[in-house]
Amino acid sequence: PADQLPGLYELLNLINDQCWAGAFTYWAEQKLMVYRYGLVLAGGQVASAEQIDTMINAAVLSAERYYPAIQLLVWGGRTPAQALDVAIAEAYGRA
Repeated sequence: PADQLPGLYELLNLINDQCWAGAFTYWAEQKLMVYRYGLVLAGGQVASAEQIDTMINAAVLSAERYYPAIQLLVWGGRTPAQALDVAIAEAYGRA
């Protein structure tokens, strides 16, 4: 909803502060959430399979981590800070 856009932009800024590689943005004209990840290749370099795999994994993990926060803001009536509190921290190791 249009009335949620200011909060969405604030939440995206908070999320992007936590993203080490890549960033989320919202394309209003297309009504589309986008995850951007830059890979600079110079001098005729090409992306390796491992680099492409890393880009895809980063996008999927970030989307899964922050999707609930975006939903809480847009449809749950939470503030950006409250919504971000539900974002799952990255886990390391084994349980």
